[in-house]
Amino acid sequence: MLYLGLKYAHIIAAIFLFGFGMGSYLYLIAASRTANPLVIAHVARMVVRFDTWITTPAGFLQILTGYGLVKLSGLPLTTEWVLTALVIFLCTGALWLPVLVLQKRLHGLALSAVETGQGLADEYHAIYQKWFWMGVLGFLGMFVIVLIMVTRMTPGQWVAMVG
Repeated sequence: MLYLGLKYAHIIAAIFLFGFGMGSYLYLIAASRTANPLVIAHVARMVVRFDTWITTPAGFLQILTGYGLVKLSGLPLTTEWVLTALVIFLCTGALWLPVLVLQKRLHGLALSAVETGQGLADEYHAIYQKWFWMGVLGFLGMFVIVLIMVTRMTPGQWVAMVG
């Protein structure tokens, strides 16, 4: 029963991590495309909140429940698919804190534009580009991790199977 409870928590955390993360990402992209500092400031504020209070804790829950599942199932952490997923998860997670910092900067720049009545500074667009591409890499990593979890195969094993 403990295993099933952990597995359930692991899946729910993955849904929150992926769902809130993707939702935040897409909303901030949409807001930025308006070039309206008021819209961007409002959306960025909410994105930072959701990512801080929902997405980030879901990531930590993923680590804890994943570790518990591995231990309860008797798999060593060095099992190839487990280790591969863990390494990709840590690399993707290493993008997360900088993304959160960039989101806060985007919010600050949009808020400053609203307060001064001026358009977005060029700095906004440069930071936005970094944030955007880090998001692309992060979600690519998440897609790969989910595929590893479902198939229990590494990307190298997928290529060998297809080729």
